[in-house]
Amino acid sequence: MTAISSLSPPFRRVVALVVIVVFVGTLIYFRDLSASTLYKGLDPPNHSKAAQLSAKDLLKSPVSKNYEFVPKLIHQSWSTPELPSKFETWSRSCREQNPDWQWVLWTDEDNLNLVKQYFPWFLEYYQKLPGEIYRADLVRNMYMYLYGGMYADLDIECLRPANELFETYNITTVPYKSTYDGSHHRTSNTQQERKAFFGRMGTNDTFDHSIPNAWMASTPGHPFFLLSLDSVIEKLKGEIPGKITAEHLTGPIALRRYINLYLKKYKDSDELDQRMNKNPIVDVFGPQDSMKHSVEVLPWWNVFPYSWDRDGLAFKEICSVNSEQYDRERCKLNIATDHWGSYFITYWSHSWSRSGHNENNMKNIAD
Repeated sequence: MTAISSLSPPFRRVVALVVIVVFVGTLIYFRDLSASTLYKGLDPPNHSKAAQLSAKDLLKSPVSKNYEFVPKLIHQSWSTPELPSKFETWSRSCREQNPDWQWVLWTDEDNLNLVKQYFPWFLEYYQKLPGEIYRADLVRNMYMYLYGGMYADLDIECLRPANELFETYNITTVPYKSTYDGSHHRTSNTQQERKAFFGRMGTNDTFDHSIPNAWMASTPGHPFFLLSLDSVIEKLKGEIPGKITAEHLTGPIALRRYINLYLKKYKDSDELDQRMNKNPIVDVFGPQDSMKHSVEVLPWWNVFPYSWDRDGLAFKEICSVNSEQYDRERCKLNIATDHWGSYFITYWSHSWSRSGHNENNMKNIAD
């Protein structure tokens, strides 16, 4: 008689149950282990996400001839095609939240080719900029002007579909191809209007960094985005480039300055179009004097619910990716992104320095 058969019936049932639980648990463990090994670094099969469109293919495509729609293009930029681990995760969130969009990852080489192809008259000044962060800051304005769509820094997590955000502002999003091949037609007789969107960070409107250039969206051909090019030419002609910080020349401080200038001088006016008609790039679109344009700065909870300024200090330990206590899920819970209906959140990696990558902060996004 075996040891098990010598046990009383209740004990035999307990032993049998334990064996079954251990067996099933072992199967589940090895199933999950094999799946995680097989798909490590990849997306699970059949998971819907925005398809990648290479920058080279986009550069071969015609620019949009429809200025009232936001094309379904997600623009992101990094020095090479290989993204650090956390950037890959956050970038994937944007593709998964917007599966009917296309995703373009621009490299430094792609950015240079963009300037050579569409802005050859600006190439001299582009190359004079004292570091890649200056160029990365500047070239996103070119994405918006030429193609429209949405630009997002790689430390931004997308929380909701962008289509829903634009719907609240009566903006239609359409596949990029349909904006130049005539397959998407206007649905109303109202005058076309070019619109650009930015986000406010924090509650202090006077803070120089209160309108980050980490996120922006636009219909194509908006003249606002040419202000940055004009300003860079003017600055580089009059000052030594290395003495001007990226924030002041091409980054968020400059962006806030341009927006304030636009709202004060160019809003509800064709003066900006008339000024930009002297710019060689307008030949791509043709004169647009009769077409309205506007700039919208979205409230802080839409795009930048976590502020790295003083009003966000209470959340810095768990929301800044450079903090040892960084916890993405706790951050969103404490900030109440669901309650506010936030569409994005930025963990502010500050991965750049004037001379290149910030090596200390790069370690925090590589894990």
